[in-house]
Amino acid sequence: MDKKTVQLGHVLVTGGSGFLGSHIVQRLLAEPDVVVFSVSRNPRQRDARAKYRAVDITDEGKLRALFQEIKPRVVIHTVSPLSTDNKAVLHRTIVEGTRALLRCAANCPETRAFVYTSSDSAVASPSLPDRKLREADAQLYTATHFNNPYGRSKALADAAVLAADSTNLRTATLRLPAIYGEGDTNFIPQLLSSVRKGEHKMQLGDDQKLFEFVYVKSASEAHVLAAKALLRTDTAQTDRESPKVHGEAFFITDGQPRHFFDFAREAYAAAGHPVAPNEIKKMPFAVVQAMASVGEWAYWSFTLGRLTPQMRRQSIDHLNKGCHWSIEKARQRLGYAPVLDQHIAIKRSMEWAMAHEK
Repeated sequence: MDKKTVQLGHVLVTGGSGFLGSHIVQRLLAEPDVVVFSVSRNPRQRDARAKYRAVDITDEGKLRALFQEIKPRVVIHTVSPLSTDNKAVLHRTIVEGTRALLRCAANCPETRAFVYTSSDSAVASPSLPDRKLREADAQLYTATHFNNPYGRSKALADAAVLAADSTNLRTATLRLPAIYGEGDTNFIPQLLSSVRKGEHKMQLGDDQKLFEFVYVKSASEAHVLAAKALLRTDTAQTDRESPKVHGEAFFITDGQPRHFFDFAREAYAAAGHPVAPNEIKKMPFAVVQAMASVGEWAYWSFTLGRLTPQMRRQSIDHLNKGCHWSIEKARQRLGYAPVLDQHIAIKRSMEWAMAHEK
């Protein structure tokens, strides 16, 4: 089937009021003959053309009723708590919620495609110094081998989605690194906050490892491409010449790996605060890791876990992991390409952040 003829029909977007989810909703609304349903526990209506529903994805009874009502042809599942939430919340929402969604999708005859937003945190394989990591070489964390509860939960959900692939329900996972862009409530605001606090000249370690980033509009485009590819597979099951998409994972990035603090300093410069090489103040990684650990212990001891420090050991450790991926599989099988040059995307993102700074 020609790519332009794929009709998405009714699409259910979980987390459609969130940062990535709202961009996916906007991208879907540009498609012909589409009806978009956005589901969140506390939905915020961002576009009158979409239909918003208040549903907790861990409530399987309400999920079943929702599927019976809207009969989605496609499910795009983006819901996720903060990576620093407690492990019980992470497991319940990410793992149990995803499994409940998969059961409902599998039991709904009209639902044919399921796209899951996974994360670099789910991937156990380290960056390779001599080449980009490909999906075939990547390994997910497991229930017993993981670096933190968030990575464990995302990995278990990723694996569950791939295992659920069948002739009745085509599934795929998109593994994303740090997302940035207009509407960002996490990454870009943190960078701008560093400028306001005068911390933008600080650097942890030698900044030698490469990282991937993805502009939110590129990420949303990838989700729509994946949904269409799964539907195309579903309606042309005899076409053995088509590249395999269902039951597959895809790395989605800007295609421009950077050292983390190089990316950050470009963002600082876009905010009008460039950092000259001789102004960079390096802090040993081990020292910052120790500070974060002590801070978490102190918060736990004095607040009995009711409060958590802003600097978390988990976040510091992530900066030491690196992320260097190939997006050739997504290019070849999904037709994916970043929608904007990274330098322009960073500039636009910082302009948005400064205009909406509270």
